[in-house]
Amino acid sequence: MIDEAFVSEVRESEVEYVEQPSKTWRLDLKNNRITKEIDELEAVVQSAYMALQTDRYTYPIFSWQYGSELHTLIGKERDYALSEAKRMIEDALLPDTRIKEVRDFALDGDVLYFVIDTIFGVATLSREAYLT
Repeated sequence: MIDEAFVSEVRESEVEYVEQPSKTWRLDLKNNRITKEIDELEAVVQSAYMALQTDRYTYPIFSWQYGSELHTLIGKERDYALSEAKRMIEDALLPDTRIKEVRDFALDGDVLYFVIDTIFGVATLSREAYLT
């Protein structure tokens, strides 16, 4: 049982929410190195890339809300996979409070392009579609 003397009531209006900086280290995946610090739009783009590269529900170190389920679309019918890929990409990226919207999906061959609107600006990303 918790002693009432140690419990203090905190009202929602008394809590100040502070947005954390987006500064992080650049991942040089080509040379397997961590390089200089990056911030703002470049950091958000890297974060989005990592979220899409990480299979959801696979690694116990990550929350079940982190990552994507795009790998489950391999071998599925093309139209179904494309519509689900859009939903899954939004589901993977929108929990990041720095990303406001994911839009303008376009398929070019086997590459799916899309635009993310962030609090720092706009970026175009791509993802190999794995659609058959």
